[in-house]
Amino acid sequence: MKSARLMVGALVLVSAACSTEEPHTPLQNSLSPTATEQGKGKPVNAIQTAAGAVPDGRVFDVEPSNEGWEIKVASHGQEHKVRVSRDGGQVLGKQQTAKPSDDLAKIEQAGVDAVKALQAAQQRQPGELDEMEIDYAADGALIWEIGLRDGKGAEHEVNVDAKTGEVR
Repeated sequence: MKSARLMVGALVLVSAACSTEEPHTPLQNSLSPTATEQGKGKPVNAIQTAAGAVPDGRVFDVEPSNEGWEIKVASHGQEHKVRVSRDGGQVLGKQQTAKPSDDLAKIEQAGVDAVKALQAAQQRQPGELDEMEIDYAADGALIWEIGLRDGKGAEHEVNVDAKTGEVR
């Protein structure tokens, strides 16, 4: 009987060693996931999910959160905070902000949405999204400021013109 249990235990260990599934570590369940773990999410999906969570939604700010993504969305002059799962497929919560930020006026002027801006930035600098927002550059141009983290963990900021989609 003892040898049978040892054999089963050995098979379990061999199966685990051959598995392609990522192990669940305590770090993955911690309150502050690393950027590498955030990068495993699907930011384009999350942006699209958040925009679809409110009528005529336009995303203007994306940040990682403990559960996945916290995304600010403009809709009919109102600001909404939408929390989206790490894989980008599920709205975890949403609320209308009492006092909208000045970014609502910025997103109304943008000709390029958050998804297109992110894709343009990643063509120039491959990496996983760390955060992004719409803002004005020092020269007054409306831009998407996009923080990307490359495979080595280095952070890069890429600016994309919010009217033309050109990387600056």
